[in-house]
Amino acid sequence: MSTVAAFGAIMTSSTPVAMGFLVIPGSEHFGVTTAQFLIYFTLFLLTSAALFGFTGRLILRIGVRPVLITGGIISALAWVGMAYAPNIYVFYIFAFIMGVGASGNNLLPANTLITGWHVHKRRGTVLGLAATGAAFGGMIIGFVFPSIMAAGGFVGGALAIGAMIFICSTLTGIFLAKNPPRPGEENADDTVEATSKADRKAAIKGFGFTVVLLAIAGFLFSLENAFNTVQAAVYTTFGIDLVTAGLMISFFSLCGIVAKPLLGFMHDKLGVKVLLSTLVVLYILGLPALALSMQLGLNLTFPILVIAAISLSVPTVILPLLAVNAAGRERFPIIYGFMLTGSFAGTGIGVPLWGLVFDTTGSFALAMYGGGIGGLIGLGLAFYGLRRGMRYRQSMNETITTGIVLEEGEVTPVH
Repeated sequence: MSTVAAFGAIMTSSTPVAMGFLVIPGSEHFGVTTAQFLIYFTLFLLTSAALFGFTGRLILRIGVRPVLITGGIISALAWVGMAYAPNIYVFYIFAFIMGVGASGNNLLPANTLITGWHVHKRRGTVLGLAATGAAFGGMIIGFVFPSIMAAGGFVGGALAIGAMIFICSTLTGIFLAKNPPRPGEENADDTVEATSKADRKAAIKGFGFTVVLLAIAGFLFSLENAFNTVQAAVYTTFGIDLVTAGLMISFFSLCGIVAKPLLGFMHDKLGVKVLLSTLVVLYILGLPALALSMQLGLNLTFPILVIAAISLSVPTVILPLLAVNAAGRERFPIIYGFMLTGSFAGTGIGVPLWGLVFDTTGSFALAMYGGGIGGLIGLGLAFYGLRRGMRYRQSMNETITTGIVLEEGEVTPVH
């Protein structure tokens, strides 16, 4: 049940796809430019980024379930306020409130539920399957939102986003989510005990540099993942008509549904060295190869889209797995919270950077090449952070709850 709740919470992370439908009607609704309207997007992302560390500590203190429920309520109500905001400045204020709720209603609680309940060696596969919630959410939005916007305009679209968040986060939190059991407990819903601030600080002592490395990796991955947000614009600038661009977006989403469980399965079966070596190749053959293929024609574009979908699924699947392996299940909410700070900040900065590259060069190709390089650097930092974290855990004689491979012939014990 908690895994289904996590799937629903991850569906909430697809709402930026719906937000894209609001850009033009929202600008007209408030009588501002598109750039002025989109300030709210960066505002909500950076607000969430700033709060993830706090939210992770809050989950450790009171449990993931109340955070998921409350975060959903805050964001849903904020969207109601945004729908009826009398001017753009009130809209910005509600966007800030929405960002507060967003720090606790999607990826962080979802992956905390999965890593908390699934301590077996197939954890990566389960996480990959749950991560498809974002792709499914995007597909549903693509089908229903054109009709919603046609019938209700900006107000109807904003209310629909709030309703989606309430259903996917708050209702799943109430009816499906249960706090993962803590050591010695069968069900943490019955006996969740608040830990002191000193206890929480002691728990993450020694993991500071690991957290920094993983957060920077998340930031770099998100600079590349800005491609998901500007995907339609990228295709059209290469001379691709809107019908074909729409087909490519749908195909890319379908590839994501397959790619995320595949990455989780690869994590479980290959070990980190082989997995990350494979991802290095995929990053080279992902966005950089896609940019080259679209410059030369569409002959190889669709096969390369498959590869790009795998590499661009790394942040939602591999990063939380690296976090739980590096720091352990009990520390996961705090460590992953800081990683999400890097990821959301990267998205908030990355989208304008892609626009700046286009404005400067007249093409998104340079951003696609740079994104691939950033992803490769991120992989290196993520692997180094993982090694440091696991070695520190081993120095404390902790049992590693995964079959992950660090060195040739050295397999950590499976618990």
